[in-house]
This record gives sequence, structure tokens and C-alpha cells, in this order.
Amino acid sequence: MFGFFRKKAARAATEPDGDSQNTNDSDAPQEHAVPDQYIADQPISGKAEDRFNRSFFATRIAETIATRIDPSSIVLGLFGPWGDGKTSVLEMMQEALGSYPNAIVVRFNPWHFQSEDLLLRGFFATLADAMGQSLPNVKEKAGDLLKKYGNVLSLASLTVGGVVQLRPGDAVKGVGEAMSNVGLDELRKRIERMLDDANKRLVILIDDIDRLDREETHAIFKLVKLSASFRHTSYVLAFDDAVVSAALGERYGAGGSPAGRAFLEKIIQVPLHLPPADENSLRQLALEGVQNALNQAGIELTQAQIDAFIRHFDDALLPRLETPRRAKLFSNALMFALPILKGEVNPVDLMLIEGIRVLYPLLYTGIRENSQLFLRGERNVRQNALQGTASRIDSLIERLTPELTIEEQEGVKSRLLVPLFPRIGSTGYGNEWDEIWGSEQKVCSSQYFKRYFTYSVPVGDVSDASVAELCDVVPVASNEEKRALILGFAERQGLPRVISRLRQREGSLTQVQASALITAFGLNGDLLPRERGMMVMADTRAKAGMLIAGLLRQIPTAMERQAEAERAIAIAAPVGFAMECIRWIRHYEDKPPEKRVLADEGEEPLREILTTRIEEADAISPLFIAHPKDAPSLYWSWADRAPAGRVRQRLEALFDAVPKQLDTFLSCYVGEAWGMENGLPRPADFEREQYNSVSRLLPANYIAENLRLRYGEELDTPQNYPPETMAQSRRVAHQFMTVHQYVLQEQRAVEESEVNGEAATDAE
Repeated sequence: MFGFFRKKAARAATEPDGDSQNTNDSDAPQEHAVPDQYIADQPISGKAEDRFNRSFFATRIAETIATRIDPSSIVLGLFGPWGDGKTSVLEMMQEALGSYPNAIVVRFNPWHFQSEDLLLRGFFATLADAMGQSLPNVKEKAGDLLKKYGNVLSLASLTVGGVVQLRPGDAVKGVGEAMSNVGLDELRKRIERMLDDANKRLVILIDDIDRLDREETHAIFKLVKLSASFRHTSYVLAFDDAVVSAALGERYGAGGSPAGRAFLEKIIQVPLHLPPADENSLRQLALEGVQNALNQAGIELTQAQIDAFIRHFDDALLPRLETPRRAKLFSNALMFALPILKGEVNPVDLMLIEGIRVLYPLLYTGIRENSQLFLRGERNVRQNALQGTASRIDSLIERLTPELTIEEQEGVKSRLLVPLFPRIGSTGYGNEWDEIWGSEQKVCSSQYFKRYFTYSVPVGDVSDASVAELCDVVPVASNEEKRALILGFAERQGLPRVISRLRQREGSLTQVQASALITAFGLNGDLLPRERGMMVMADTRAKAGMLIAGLLRQIPTAMERQAEAERAIAIAAPVGFAMECIRWIRHYEDKPPEKRVLADEGEEPLREILTTRIEEADAISPLFIAHPKDAPSLYWSWADRAPAGRVRQRLEALFDAVPKQLDTFLSCYVGEAWGMENGLPRPADFEREQYNSVSRLLPANYIAENLRLRYGEELDTPQNYPPETMAQSRRVAHQFMTVHQYVLQEQRAVEESEVNGEAATDAE
């Protein structure tokens, strides 16, 4: 294993000389990181830069061309896929040819010419310049001859067989002048005699043919066919044979790639395939780029992260690198992504996801567009396996990686995708893993998934850096500044994520930070959202109560923790949030001991503080008006601690003065129900549970008489399920009276049973 991804240079600057040497692994690549520099996709300039052991291959081609005795023309084809290093081999060939005085090397790039006419003129102009530089004594003559030759051809109708036929109407002055002095064959012979006399051989290197469009590809091969008849001339054509064969096949023969290859065989006498890049060398190149990207981003991986990345890189990414260009693309992708998401995602997961993007682009899109499938997995994986049925994941991978074999697809799944998204494997993972993965910022966490594909923190989310900053700043902030901090998150709809992130890092917070955060959220509970929804089990305010309980556990001594808990209940606002905090601070029998916040006797002072605060809040405004959602719980808590009859007296005084306020009071006990058919909310029904709650505070007969003041005789025969079009206060009155009549019947039945029992006893 390579000892990659250590910021050796940074450590060397801070460590003693003797220690700094220990950080260098013998097999680690050298670092040459320059801030914000992408790796340019440029060919090497010579064999000194050869990393793939191809210099011998290039030198051998150059030697066979330069020392060739036969004066006839020859065309060599250098075949290789895009990005595999063909241009670098041409550079090394040119370097090697420099040691042969008889070789005149001509580099011709067909990309520079936008039409067939310009292509032909440009080609012979390039030859003229090269011969003029190598044969200064005949520079003018050589240039004149080649330009004349090119002028004639550029105005001619070229055929594949090399025959020159003038098109009707092309007998213009230029053609007349060129042909009047000397014929085309005579021009060619003069050029050849010039090369004979000078004992020179033209070596023409043409690159990037596979990047031309179809018409330009046809034109360049016509040019080679016509000019390849020159003696003392060698061509080396570098291109992807599969791409060029497809382009030529449309024009010649029966069509298709086979026809194009047959055409190439007529032109190219020596087909050579570029030796594949050594896998170890590609691995070294790619990992150097990874290290460079990490260093530029200022990221240092742990040994466990290094081991994880190397394992999955070798298993699933390395086989797809194939060419130096792909290795560089991967490095440049990391150069972009790592800095922008530094501290916001798991760096190893990000490097692997970027590897998928570069090397398996369709699969990357499939993951991005099927997030829930990869995050939650499938329920019937084992059943599919027993039945031999392909799972949705397997079908998706097969569709998105058609170039892979079944074994390769299985390897990508098991060695890359399952480590990234564990729930798509055969092992089950409970909901507790969501918190673990979230704390590690992994891509399999629903909290972090989008960041990997948007290179940003989505709306409603908050950056981990901003949460860290909150922890650092809040201890020294005033109460006004604390509110401004919390309000800033609230305005971006980010408080749910802030609470979640803080709960994940509770254990790493100092006592000072914990106390300051308790103050910040306690004083500003009114900013905490209370989400509605069929599946909402705990809203953000409830999770903030959990957070405060967790923060209290970071205070080491029991006395300080007790004092902090009492302070939290005293300042938590509104009063309903104080009650929510107690709910999570108090100890329950089924709660594990390590989750205990206070001793049993320590909870009593908190409830006393809460009772006092409830009474004070109600004195300002009745609880059912000022705190309607919390009113049932607040009244229950108040009645549980207050002297007997106090809550009843307060409520009866209110309703005697304004009887209609009882409707508002009862409505607080009716929550929301969610339609299964449409998922929309509606008022829930007032049932026996709600009846029992309000009857604990007020006599049921008192409530019934109050309701009859407004709704009269219709309550003598109440509707248990009144229509939804009925006003809500009237619906609640009907449902209360339905339950009340049933309760009265129960009581009468009990009384009759008791009377009958007594009569039977007397009879005996």
C-alpha cells in the first residue's frame, strides 16, 4: 500500500529535522502541489518524462524509418484510444529522429485547416517550410516546387485512386500557369530528385485525425493517398482506429466499421498499436493526482480513511482508468470538488463518488436520480435472491453499465456501491445507523447525500462549518447576539439541521459551549419550528429539548449540572418549551442509565419552577389562548402540582365571565388527523381520551351546561360523527355531549348494579 495523503511538507515545517524524515514512505510519490492548479492534458516533450515505458517503442519506430534503405514511400499507423498517449509517443519519436541527420521531421496538424482546399494548400506549405529549413541551399526552389504542387492539387478533383481530374470550370488562370510550365508528375519528380541529391527522408507526423469530422477525415486520407507516392517520404498517422474506421466506412465499400478498416488496410502498410499503459504506472499517476488535490484542499486523511480509499479505488476505479487522460480527469475532478466541499462531506466518499462520475458517468446519474433506492435499499432482497429475480439495484446497474460483464457489474456493486450505500447490500441496518452515518458525513446519510451531487449545501440545510462556528462564537456572544445567530439559521429554514448536527457532536463540546448553547436555544424557543405531518414523530422543538438534555450531560459535576438544568427551565421560552425540556431531562424506567441527566430528587425542583412559570404565564393570558398547542399538557402539569381546585377555579372564573371561551378551551384538546386517501390534515374527533382530560380540570356537568347555553336542545340528541361542514366549535360540542351521555349511562349502570347488589344482600 502506498503511504499517500499525508501533508508531509506541512509537518516538516513544524517538526524537528530528525522527526521529519520519519514521515516519508519509501514508496510514496513526490509532492509538487501548487495551489489551485489543475493537471493539464498535455503530451510529454521527450523520453525523460516517459512514465509508461514507451520510449523504447517510439525509438524503435524512429530508427526503422530513419535507417530505411528502400526509397519508396511508406505509411505507418499508430493506433490507440483517445487519451492513451499517442501524441506523447510522436514527441518521443521526433526527439529520437533528431539524432538522424537525414531525417526531415514535419509535424502537420489537420485541425488548423477548415476546408479541403485549405488542408491541401496548408499541407504542402508545411512541407515547403520544413524542407526550406533543412535544405537552406535550395530553400527557394523547394518551396516553389511544393507550393506549385499543392496549388494544382487544391484546385483538382481528387479521387481515391490518386488520379487528378480537373472539374469543369476550374481551368482558371492559376491552373493554367501551374500546368503550362511543368506537369504534375514532373513537379513530383523534381522534388524527389532534390531529396535524392540531399540524401534526405521526409518523416511526416500527423496527429489527431480521430478528432476531425467525417468530411475532414475523408479529406486527410485522400491527401495521404495522393502524396504518399513521393519517394523518400514516410508518414506516421496517429489515431483511434475504431473511430476512424467508422467515419471512413460511411463513404467507402459496403459501409460500417469493417468497410472502413478495409480502406485503412489499403493505405497503411505498417499498423502499430500503442502498447497499453502499465496499470501500476496509471495507478501511480492517479494517486499522485489524488494526493496533490488533497494537499491543495488542505485535507489530511486518517490511516483508516487512507486504507478505505485505496481498497475501493483498487477494486473498482483502477480497472476503468485505462488511459493517462482518465487518470488526469479523475485528479482534476478532485481538484475541483475537494476544496468546495471541505469539511462538509466525508472526503473518502467524495473521492469515490467523483470516481464514479468520471469513470461510470451513467451510473453516477442513476445514483443521483434514484437517491431513495440507494439510501433505503430494497425490502425484498432476500426473496429476490431465493427466487432468482434481479433486484431493482441489479437491474439499474446492468442498464447503466452495459459495457461491463456480469462479473464486472457484480464487482462494482459489491466492492464500490455497497461500501458507499450499505443498505443496498444483504446486511440489514436499523434506523440507529442514520445517526452514525450522519456523524461521519457519509453519502449514505440522507442529510448529506445531496451535497455530493450539487457541490453545495442545499436550501434548508446548513454547512457543518457554520455549525462549528456557532459552537465557537456562542460562548462569548451576548443574549442579543445569541438570538441573532439562531434567527439567522431560522430564516434559512436551517434550524432542524442545526439541531441534528449539534446532537451529533454533543460529546465533543466543552462545558462552556454546552452551557452557552443551552442559553441560546432556551431563550429563543419561539424560533424553533413545530412541523406538522402524518409521519412527524418529533418536531424540531422536541429535538431541541433532546439537545438540551444531551448538553446537560456534558456538564461533569452533579451540582453544576443541577444548577444548569434549573436555569434552563427558568429561562426556556415560551413556557411550553420549558415543559418540553423537562420531558427529555426526566428519567424514565426504560431509559438506559447512561442517558440519565439528574438524580430522581433533582427533577423535583425543575417541576416546581415549571409550575410557577405556568401560573405566571396564565395570569398574563389564559393558556388556551396564548399557548393553544401546549395547553393540554400545561394544564395537566399545573393541576398535578398546584393546590387542589386552583386550576378549576381559574377556568370557571374565565368561563363564567365569558361562556363562549369554553369553545376555545375545548378546541385545544382536538388535534389533527391526516387523511389516508389524500394525506391532507383535518381536525381530529373529540373522543373519550379528550373527555377524560378536560373532566380532570372541570366537572363534566359544568361543561355540558355551558355548551347548552349556546347550542340548546340539539345537544340532547348529539351527533357522534357530525358532518365536516359543521362549524368546528359545534362539532366539538356534539362529540363532547355524545361521550358525556355515554359516561352518564355507565355511571347509572354502575349505580344500579350497586343497588341491586345491596338489595340482594338484604334479602339474604
